[in-house]
Amino acid sequence: MTREEAKELLPIIKAFAEGKEIQYRNSFNEWIDIKKNEGLSFIKTPLDYRIKPEPKYRPFKSQEECWSEMLRHQPCGGIY
Repeated sequence: MTREEAKELLPIIKAFAEGKEIQYRNSFNEWIDIKKNEGLSFIKTPLDYRIKPEPKYRPFKSQEECWSEMLRHQPCGGIY
C-alpha cells in the first residue's frame, strides 16, 4: 500500500471505527455491505471501498401525492 492509498483509505477506516457501514465493490460492479462481524481486509484498491450512503427520505408534498404513489403499487396500494 502506498502513502496515497493510505490517505484515501483513512476516511473509510475512521468511519469503520465509528461504527458506520462500509461497502465494497464486487466484480459485478455492485456495492456489497461488509457484515458487522467482518473486518476490513484492504485486498482491493481504495476506490473499491466506500461509506454506505444514507438513504434519502423525502416526505410526500401532499395527501394527493401520497395516494397517487400508493395506487401505483397494486394490489396493496389501494387497501384501506
